[in-house]
Amino acid sequence: MAADDPRERAEQRTLLMPRRDQGSELRPGHALQEFIVERLLGVGGYSCVYLARDTRLDRRVALKEYLPATLAARAPDGSVGPRLPRFEAFYGKGLEGFLNEARLLGSFDHPSLVKVYRFWAEAGTAYMVMPYYEGITLKKWLADLGAPPSERWLRDLAEPLMTALDTMHQQRCFHRDVAPDNILMLYDRKAAGSYLEQQPRPVLLDFGAARRVIGDATQQLTAILKSGYSPVEQYEGEESLRQGPWTDVYALCAVLYTAVTGKPPGSSVARVVRDDIVPAAVAAQGRYSPAFLAAIDAGLSVRPEQRPQTMQALRALMDAPVSARAPAAAPAAQPAAPPQPAAAPGARTGLWVALAVMGVAAVLGAVWLLQR
Repeated sequence: MAADDPRERAEQRTLLMPRRDQGSELRPGHALQEFIVERLLGVGGYSCVYLARDTRLDRRVALKEYLPATLAARAPDGSVGPRLPRFEAFYGKGLEGFLNEARLLGSFDHPSLVKVYRFWAEAGTAYMVMPYYEGITLKKWLADLGAPPSERWLRDLAEPLMTALDTMHQQRCFHRDVAPDNILMLYDRKAAGSYLEQQPRPVLLDFGAARRVIGDATQQLTAILKSGYSPVEQYEGEESLRQGPWTDVYALCAVLYTAVTGKPPGSSVARVVRDDIVPAAVAAQGRYSPAFLAAIDAGLSVRPEQRPQTMQALRALMDAPVSARAPAAAPAAQPAAPPQPAAAPGARTGLWVALAVMGVAAVLGAVWLLQR
């Protein structure tokens, strides 16, 4: 078919629409290994999640299938593959990422990290099996609560999240997408009274952005951005601003800031140019301890080296008197460079403004590519 053929152009416009073929999901009763699909739970841009029955252990599980909406199609025999030859590379890369996500989750064992029971590739696609969780997101929980939660409740929420992220960081793995809609709140559905009166168990979701960095190798990390929760180093692809545990520190503190103030902080890139965020110590003064609010503000520092560098450091700040707060340690040391003349304040400001412009340009470029 010729490149300028109107049918080809129409096909391209259709394929680039963010939708999935009707009926492309697996039907109830479909058998995969020892699992029987019961119903569809939800769909995303790159996968479908089903409620399934494990026939060997007689339990309900969540079955996740790699099925990118705009790239893939299911054939009559049930196999999945790229819609067109030109999508093969993208489809294959996504499939590899899906399997890496499953492998990554399978290596962790923490009550606030999703556990993968098993995963496999089959019929051109891949599957992972996880526990079936019944809960609501922190985003909905806070909306239903209608008022800022207590400090005790927030500390009890933050503690398991900090230990879960620290477990990841110990293996040089960073989540990079901590946000209220990626935290599932598990609670006792049989308990008397409103679920809002309980102290739920949080579970981190959506590890599609998680990346493991081996040794001190150069970081080639993709830009995974969520306005308000992504720190400035996630807008930068160079080594000049390395991602690390301090990246998840920023996102977690953004979640806590949202909880205590009722709204997320502004975009980190915008804050580089003009940082007009109202500190938590001001916005929530009198409702929380000074140390707790000061720790949130420290974690939301725009400059990576000015934040607590680990979850342990963040926890220590929450429990320390404000006057005893020590400057955060710098990120992992970079290779020594020849001495340079000290930069004038205007030059440093210019560097950060340039970084902000680069970040905005990268986001706009990605949007332009997706809308072509």
